[in-house]
Amino acid sequence: MMMQMLPEFAMLGALLLMFVLTLSNSLSEKSARAATLILAALVAVAAWAAMSQQGELFSNSYRLDPYSQFFKFLMAVGLFANAIFGWPLRSIPKQQRTEYYFLFFAAGLGMMLLASAFSFLVLYVAMELLSYSMYTLVGMRRQRTESIESSVKYLIIGASASAIGLFGVSYIYGATGSLNFGTVASQLASSSARSALLLPGLVLVLSSFLFKLAAFPFHAWAPDAYESSASPVAMFLASVSKLAGIAVLFRLVYLVKPYLPEFETVIGLLALASMTFGNFVAFRQKSVKRLFAYSSIAQAGYLMLGMIGFGASAPEAVVFYSVIYLLMNLVVFSVVLELEREGEDPQMASFQGLYRRNALMAMALLVALFSLAGVPPLAGFFGKWLLFSSAATAGHVWFVVLAILNSVVSLYYYLFLVKAAYYGEVPEGAVIGSRGGPRLAVLIVTIAITFLGIYPRILTEYIGSLNLPKTMLP
Repeated sequence: MMMQMLPEFAMLGALLLMFVLTLSNSLSEKSARAATLILAALVAVAAWAAMSQQGELFSNSYRLDPYSQFFKFLMAVGLFANAIFGWPLRSIPKQQRTEYYFLFFAAGLGMMLLASAFSFLVLYVAMELLSYSMYTLVGMRRQRTESIESSVKYLIIGASASAIGLFGVSYIYGATGSLNFGTVASQLASSSARSALLLPGLVLVLSSFLFKLAAFPFHAWAPDAYESSASPVAMFLASVSKLAGIAVLFRLVYLVKPYLPEFETVIGLLALASMTFGNFVAFRQKSVKRLFAYSSIAQAGYLMLGMIGFGASAPEAVVFYSVIYLLMNLVVFSVVLELEREGEDPQMASFQGLYRRNALMAMALLVALFSLAGVPPLAGFFGKWLLFSSAATAGHVWFVVLAILNSVVSLYYYLFLVKAAYYGEVPEGAVIGSRGGPRLAVLIVTIAITFLGIYPRILTEYIGSLNLPKTMLP
């Protein structure tokens, strides 16, 4: 079991060590960050070493398969990248910066547990560990009243979503007598199992996960949380924390969808509503972080659309786009951090003349935004092509047509930032701090986004070798 759960044990060890380090008053921010980078790198190595490990633990309530192990590795890489990109912590009070890194690993442990959860009970516990870590991270900007207010709102909405999910779990248990995903799916195959409790229970549980993805209409927390939290926390919210929601939602949808074909239409409609709402509301935003919050709502819609396809293409599409989504958001928020001055959040005007101030960051921003919009030949285009192909193969052609139109719409507001960066005048007194390490990392990730668009086979073949359609079934 030690080798099978090596990523979880490594993350737990890192969490405990960071907890001990935070007890020391002499620990500096640089020392805490150095320790975080080393520990996050070790967790990533552990996750890579455990990629081939499989098994079913704790009465099949915890599933170790290529799907969960790949997501754990992706989460570990995302944590390491966040530690590199999300520095310095300008907008977090100095006395709280070591605690930031502790909560960093607490959230990471919750995400890894979610990836392997195969029981609604494990799912609930893991989701609470992740959620309460995020509530605290969002409220770490204590010098700003709106940050505390957003944290409280996030807590109340999140606790309500958890309660709804737990209420749905009680319905599912009452209908099937089990909390195991596989048992619930097998009982769905029998028409006699579709009691008055089971379907409402599944709807309630799925609703709580749509909250994690910030999908419409469970998105209300996202704009305030993104805008009011510190920029490194917003980066964490937009990138790696989304992976946990994607991993668990798709596993659950993939298991129950063959027996509940009506779920395809419901999820497709929610996906269409998410991308349409997110894209059109983003037009009106002046705050960059709010704009990217609504962009993330739209991106959740694209991912959900890919989930409604059933067969070999659906897992490959969702996993591929998850990788690209992580890379794109890391680049975008690294630019936001570059433009942050003295704890003040960048606005649209902050991007004026970015090309003249830092050509590398302007180029990285352009590549990431065009990739988010799905412009060829970048990786975002190929990722969306996989998602849309998966949905079209399942017969949802009209959903795909509307999703393509939404992608065109999103390009319009992304171009606002591109225009400001390349054609705007440099604001008076505008400066960009020196961050050699993060800039090199931005260059590497930008090249990766371009390379995976031109030559995606290197990733798709590896994902295909995991045989996800077979391993994800009970």
